[in-house]
Amino acid sequence: MDRYEGEYNGAALQSFLLALGDSKPLIDRVLRNAGVDRIDADRWYEMNWAASVYKAISDELGRPVIVAVGRRMIDAAPFPPGINDVRDVLQSLDAAYRLSVRGPRTGAITCTFDDDDTATLHWATPGICAMNIGIIEGCCAKFGARALVEHGATGCAERGASACIYRVTF
Repeated sequence: MDRYEGEYNGAALQSFLLALGDSKPLIDRVLRNAGVDRIDADRWYEMNWAASVYKAISDELGRPVIVAVGRRMIDAAPFPPGINDVRDVLQSLDAAYRLSVRGPRTGAITCTFDDDDTATLHWATPGICAMNIGIIEGCCAKFGARALVEHGATGCAERGASACIYRVTF
């Protein structure tokens, strides 16, 4: 049984693909291998299938490219109103994630603050670790902060752990 059960919004998946820019031949090949010709922004996709598309592209392009894509995705990402600073945006990551998923077991992102400029994010969602790091960096940059994102030593969701833990200094 898959750890996650639910659906992922096509518009969110499409924003990832659009952020890849010049990688159309790769995208077309990955989508064909996944059984589709294109992503429909108005459709919902099985979330483990969507995660497999992210993984296939990440495996081809590598970590630095996927971190950069995560950063670019933030430019188009919807966030709830009232986001005024880095702390607000980090606390809103779960709400933003919920705009793109639906279902009984979609995972969650929690944020706690260790002090004024350090947060710990518990990221238990299907997806790519490098993309998560890019998203975190992009969120901080959106409010003028350069983030240092350190992956916790307790494991990685991509390798079977229940979540990735990120320590974010901004």
